[in-house]
Amino acid sequence: MPGDEEITYEFVMELLATQGVCDTTYARTVKKFGEKGVIDILGIVGYYTMLAMVMNVARTAIPDGKPLPLAPMPLELAP
Repeated sequence: MPGDEEITYEFVMELLATQGVCDTTYARTVKKFGEKGVIDILGIVGYYTMLAMVMNVARTAIPDGKPLPLAPMPLELAP
C-alpha cells in the first residue's frame, strides 16, 4: 500500500488496539500529515466509531432488505 496509507493504517490499528499510540507512531504520523492531520484522523476514527455504536445499539436495518455482508457478532458478552 502507498506510504501515506500505511502510516494511517498503522496509526489507526495501534490506536484501536491500545487506545493510544506510541511516540514513534505519533512522530511518524505527524511528520507525514502534520498535527492538524493527526487530529483529523482521530476525529474521523472517533466519529465513525460513535456512529457504528449508535447503529449497532439501534439495530439499524440494512437498506432495501439486503442480506448482511458478514455474520453478525454475538450480542451477549462472554462471562
